Amino acid sequence: MKQHWRKILFIFVITLACFFIGRLDSVCYNQPVGQVTSVKTIASDDSTDEHENQDRSYTQKLTVKLLNRSGQVVTINNDYYASQAESDQYHVFDQILLKKSSSGYQIDMPKRDSLLFALLGFLFSGLYFSMSRRKFSFLGLSIVVNAGLFILTIIWDASARALPVLPVFAVLAMLLSGLALYFVLGHGLQAWITWLATVIATLLALLAMAIVIALTGATGVHFETMSYVTQVPQPVFYAQAVIGVLGAVMDESGDIVAGLFGLQRESADRIFSDYWQAGLSVGREILGTLTNVLFMIFIAETIPMVVLMLRNGNNWSYILDQTMNLGILQTVVSALGIVWAVPVTAFLTATLLTRKETAK
Repeated sequence: MKQHWRKILFIFVITLACFFIGRLDSVCYNQPVGQVTSVKTIASDDSTDEHENQDRSYTQKLTVKLLNRSGQVVTINNDYYASQAESDQYHVFDQILLKKSSSGYQIDMPKRDSLLFALLGFLFSGLYFSMSRRKFSFLGLSIVVNAGLFILTIIWDASARALPVLPVFAVLAMLLSGLALYFVLGHGLQAWITWLATVIATLLALLAMAIVIALTGATGVHFETMSYVTQVPQPVFYAQAVIGVLGAVMDESGDIVAGLFGLQRESADRIFSDYWQAGLSVGREILGTLTNVLFMIFIAETIPMVVLMLRNGNNWSYILDQTMNLGILQTVVSALGIVWAVPVTAFLTATLLTRKETAK
């Protein structure tokens, strides 16, 4: 029991330390960083729109100390609505990123890295105590390497004028999944089967989507509704779908392969049909759960925009067409990948394990 409380205390200390690292890292920013030292509300007003939505606007007078500009103190006005849909209310000790203009300093956005660092500290310290040191080291290395590759690819895409988005992100997806499995499972047969099944199931799901879109002429699919896209939207959506399908399929394939390798360790004298039926059985058990998880993630992402559009007089048909259209499509494609992963993974694993025993 004492050891258990020590672990909890360690996680708390690491999380708190990471939070304060984020609070004290203003010297690492080229952009001006300020901390609110006093707040005064100088004006407020009620407003009601044509849909009877009521809100209240406020104007704050903020006294801000510049943390990376020799402690200079400035005064900034901040306008925000009580709903805070597109604006933020600030309090004493909040940190904000500023931008310099001809009239002085203006608020750019809240500085949130302290919360991000705290969450990362909580995550990694929790993982440290939930697995062996060796597995934790490889998992951490996998996350760092994959995150680095992803960020570099995004930077490359943003700076290049004519980058083939889909091929680049397809290669990136295969590389990310391969590295993740290598660091977690090693370079053995189990990792290779999982990676191959993941790639094949993802490819089949994307091919099915591409064929349907080609046959229907993308009727009813509004790629132009993608937010903040400065490139041709359709290839970007395909690239997004590749990454989205990959995670769920790799999770499912890994579970099926691990289960069949466990059967092989219990009794190596098994035939193809034993592994095949066992793989299908494991897949059926987790298929529904994974599909529901994907759907709930989509719903959670969509709720704020759906509520906002309903409050502004839009009907459900318009919301489904303009807001939920691509999310539903991506959820369906991910579900297709999950469905394909079951027979693909079971077949590959059963075939290779049977051949392995026959070769002996």
